Parts: sequence; C-alpha cells; structure tokens
Amino acid sequence: MSGAGDTLGDQIVAAGLAANGFLLDINGALNVPHGFQLPAPWNLPSRLFRFPIEVISAEQDEPRKIGLRHPLLVAHPFVQHVESVLGIEIAREGVTNRYGYSNREHGLWHHAVDLISDGKWRDLLETQEFTEPRSIFNAVVYGLTYSHHEDKTASGHISTAEARQIMRNMGATEPTDRAALLRSFAKPSACQQERGADRWPIHLHGPCAEDKAWSFIIGIEDGWFSYDRSGFLQWSPMGRDRYAAGDSASFTEASGQTAFAF
Repeated sequence: MSGAGDTLGDQIVAAGLAANGFLLDINGALNVPHGFQLPAPWNLPSRLFRFPIEVISAEQDEPRKIGLRHPLLVAHPFVQHVESVLGIEIAREGVTNRYGYSNREHGLWHHAVDLISDGKWRDLLETQEFTEPRSIFNAVVYGLTYSHHEDKTASGHISTAEARQIMRNMGATEPTDRAALLRSFAKPSACQQERGADRWPIHLHGPCAEDKAWSFIIGIEDGWFSYDRSGFLQWSPMGRDRYAAGDSASFTEASGQTAFAF
C-alpha cells in the first residue's frame, strides 16, 4: 500500500491517477479516466485499452512497479500522459511481482473477447497485433456460445458466417474429419435445473484453440448444437443422437427418422 517507502505510489496518488494507495493495490492497474478523450483505435471497448498500465504493489523489500500490458501500448495517449505527469518511462515489456506473475496475458484475452462480445470483430482483426491467435480463436468460441442477454432472439455474439470470416483472416485451415471433431467433445450430459428444462452444456476434451473454434462452427452448422431460449449454446437432440451413434454411417434421430452421420 502507498505509504512509507512507496515513492512511486505517492507520486501516482498526488498526480490524481489513483484515489489512494489502497484502491491502487486493489485495482492493480491505472485506468483511463472518464472524459479522457481517446482517438481510434484507443476508444474501442477493450479492457486492454481501458486499463493499459499494470501496477505491482510494493512488497517487503521490493518497490512498487508499473509496466505496460502490451509493448504497443506505448502509443496509447493515456500512457503518454502518465509518463509525462510522472516524468518516467513505463516498462515497455511489463513488470512482474516477486513470484514472476503478471496479468499481461489476461490483457490479450480481454482485447479479443471484449471486441467479439461487442460485435466489433472487424476492429479486432484490425488490431490483432494487441492480442494473439489463441485468444482470438477462444474468443470465437465464446462469441458463438453466448448471446446478449437483453436480446432474446439472439443466437450468439457472432454468427458462424462471421466466425468463418475471422478464421479465414487468421489463415486457419478447416478440418475435414468431422467425426474426429465430434469425438473431441465430452459425452453429452444433462445438467439438472431446479426450474425449467434440462440444459445440455458442451465440453471439450482439450484440442488446440484453432480446432476448438472450428468444432463449434461446424457443430452449429451441422446441427449438433442449438441455442436455448436464453441464447446459450447447448447440445441439440440431433447432436446427442449423433454422438451416441459413434462412428456409424447413419443414426436414428429421436423422431425415429434415419439420418446419415456426415
């Protein structure tokens, strides 16, 4: 906490960049104040852009440290403002606590998932240098799985067509073995609810992020998954029947109709 020996913390508080040392320690970051004007692309709804500077608390014999959550944030207007006010150069490669931990990796995920969730996937592709392919692929899965709660007709933050555009831009290669994709999922199992119908959550055994994204895209397109009334993706009756059929060339749906596997 800011106090005796915490010179940097005192400077930050005195400059009005944090209310006090206690909140500075809790937040672990310097956030862009409301009203601070940001030009594009820094005004995008990304937590990486809203909280560009990580703050490590003073620990025993180690002083407080601040660093960028991504090296390219050096061009961020708020970062430049903080450097000017404090008269220091913020560590470009970030900082870690005494155990070698930093939340910089979370910033890569936040940038991808925040823009996907806000429907700004094109802006994500234009600013993908602030994240990594793995985070983008995982954000695609998130965007296909969840919907905006206020929109009861929603079916995902992004559509499969939009997801395919993202994958194509990322140079991702679509798998051809649909049976292998299906087997990468854990056996469908109902989640009992106190009220309403059972839910059938989707779980993967652990493929790479790229294959995981393709699995969800193809799973939706092939009818393995469907959205419930709240806009949450789950196993469909057809998908559960298909999974139970294993490697059979055909299977019988719950309706009694015979269908080809792939």
